[in-house]
Amino acid sequence: MRGHVNPHTRGTRKVRAPSSGLDVRHFPSCTLAAGSVVYRVHRAGFGPWWFSSDGSQRFDIPEPYGTCYVAERPIGAFLETLGRLSLVSTADVAGRRLATIRLSSDLQLADCLDPTAAGFGVTATTSAGYPYRKVSHPWARRFFQAGFDGVRYGAAHHPALAETSYALFGPTGASAGHGTFTDGTVPDKLLQLARAQFGFVVV
Repeated sequence: MRGHVNPHTRGTRKVRAPSSGLDVRHFPSCTLAAGSVVYRVHRAGFGPWWFSSDGSQRFDIPEPYGTCYVAERPIGAFLETLGRLSLVSTADVAGRRLATIRLSSDLQLADCLDPTAAGFGVTATTSAGYPYRKVSHPWARRFFQAGFDGVRYGAAHHPALAETSYALFGPTGASAGHGTFTDGTVPDKLLQLARAQFGFVVV
């Protein structure tokens, strides 16, 4: 006989924050090398380098520092911004720009996609779980304190976490960031890929 399933707990899972006293100085890491290209979809009228510290984003850290979110590929940048909407309006697209960013220095990142991160207590909820203040903010603070320049993780809006995202630390607010960039409208081919690969509807 099957056990009773409480409908109020079905589909929930325990969140994992770093244990008290956990030393992450030897957490698995990767280097995002100088000259590497990353992408960010951002609002028109503003530059791409914005470091969030208000706690509204996954790996935000407190002032006077913050976190800027970029992606390995353009489609990853789309997923992390416009991909939050199941129906994407042409007005939403028109109000955004796709920045192509070339990094100016090596960045050492805590790698939450490395399988050995599991030994530290990292799970998929670190990349995709809620609430941020319990799931991922404690990890971000710990990584920053350990001297990492940011975090490599899976894009939460990809069902399989198969697009790579980067949360980069820097002075809070708008700044020069970690490299130079070129800016342009969100290209039609990116919208076509979003439709074909992920089923997004642009109206």
